[in-house]
Amino acid sequence: MTTVAGNVWELSIRELINKRIVTFRHLRNAMALPLELGALGSGSVTNTADTDAGRGAKRRAYFNTLLFDPEDLCGMFNSIRVRKRTRAYFMLGSSLGPILAISNPSDYIKALGILINEYDTYMAEAGSKTKKRNFFRKSKGGDEQHGSASSLSVQSEYELGNFSYLDTHMPPFDLDFLQVFDTFCQITVIMYTKLADSLLSIPISQSAFDSIAKIDSRFKKMIGVVVRELDELVKNAVTRELRLIDPLDMA
Repeated sequence: MTTVAGNVWELSIRELINKRIVTFRHLRNAMALPLELGALGSGSVTNTADTDAGRGAKRRAYFNTLLFDPEDLCGMFNSIRVRKRTRAYFMLGSSLGPILAISNPSDYIKALGILINEYDTYMAEAGSKTKKRNFFRKSKGGDEQHGSASSLSVQSEYELGNFSYLDTHMPPFDLDFLQVFDTFCQITVIMYTKLADSLLSIPISQSAFDSIAKIDSRFKKMIGVVVRELDELVKNAVTRELRLIDPLDMA
């Protein structure tokens, strides 16, 4: 009975992992910019080394429906509008690097679980500190200075806290979402591929299944937000095309 249950759990995990790998690869290709517009989102001059071939991303239609217009992508994922999310993707992606070097399968899965817990805790705490700063900023008199200093002190102490795997360091400049997401997809595919390989060396139990499912739920939520925004782009693009062929639409 245990063996049968283990086989069911393993099949479920492998199906989940394969689905996520396919999704990340597809989103990366669907959101890849043409060669000459590779740096459009950041407004910088395109680096000749930053090519589709160099990045390994091939532009493909989103779920075989639409090849995104580069300007639409850069407009939807404007670096200022999605700055907070860009930093979150960068932080989690850069934290995955050292974990990929862990050779022991059980330790690898455990480390991923710890990283996700640290990431969720950090994001929740960061949101809480932001609300507190805004509250104190609205205060008046001496209490404002005391409150703000106290809030910033607590935040700095937390940001510089001891994490086992989460790397909270950020570069001193704004990040471009499309570039960060491209790299995030690459390292996440590597992470899931190694996760699939780890299943060959560990006993699959309900506990292992729950651990991997929890890890996956975090990445599923992150790409879920992107998928909803891409769906909105498709809807807007289709609407524009229909208006072009509708002789009764005078708009």
